[in-house]
Amino acid sequence: MIDVVLVSEPEHIKRIEASGDVDRLHRYDTASLPWWVRLYFSATKFHDEERDLWFLPFESAADPSYKPRLAYLHQKVSTGYTQADVQRVALLLQANADEDVLAYEMVQVVNRRFFGEEIPRSITDEAKHTLQRFGEAVLPWKYIGARRAQKRIMAHCARRLPQDVHVLDVAHNIGEVVQTAARTLRTLKANAGKPVEEILTSHAPTPQVPRIAVKPSTFDGLLASPTRAGETVLIFKIGKAAAKTRDLFFTFGTGRPERACVFMDFFLAFARDVQKALRELPSERNRA
Repeated sequence: MIDVVLVSEPEHIKRIEASGDVDRLHRYDTASLPWWVRLYFSATKFHDEERDLWFLPFESAADPSYKPRLAYLHQKVSTGYTQADVQRVALLLQANADEDVLAYEMVQVVNRRFFGEEIPRSITDEAKHTLQRFGEAVLPWKYIGARRAQKRIMAHCARRLPQDVHVLDVAHNIGEVVQTAARTLRTLKANAGKPVEEILTSHAPTPQVPRIAVKPSTFDGLLASPTRAGETVLIFKIGKAAAKTRDLFFTFGTGRPERACVFMDFFLAFARDVQKALRELPSERNRA
């Protein structure tokens, strides 16, 4: 049986998240998670079955590795980006560059800081294929291709990253940028006159995030029957919540500043700078 609860009401998301009755998936050992969770996530950018690794936002804050991994990511993100990065992306957008080209360039902007070198195009191309929706897991060719892509990305990261770096935290970032950045950047270009905050709440790049019950609960009557610890998975529809509330903390988290995406300020600043660069570039009509 698949025991899932969908939650899209913003206040309900915040209430459940703050209840202490749910936690991140890896609060439980991977082997004890529901079968369908293991099946699906092993073909995504969030979990590496071979090394039994989970992306940082899927770890409980109580996990001993959480704080040092978070500190490492904050330190790397703090190095920022260059105006040359902004200009390259703006020029690609103005030229209506292919999505794969745009994604490749954004992967360098975000992930070069971890490797100290360019990430090969072969790896960014692979990152398109990891699963993004649960329904894809029932398609054998899609699932097999996603698993193969995930393994190749992880192998590259394991070879090229320093040994003390959590490879999945970086590998995930490659996949996230490839699967969301080109679409988000094109949305920015199409809405150049709108504030970045409005665009990123109306078109949140992450539609949903999972939590797992850690004790039986109805969340003070929100549910008709209690959750089952270690079995009930709650899917927070944060994309819908962001659109409804215009709250960036739903675009980059669950409506609260606690554990918001490490890259939140980075992406907001980069998006604003790209918008500004697009406005300052000569229009295609003028160049013609």
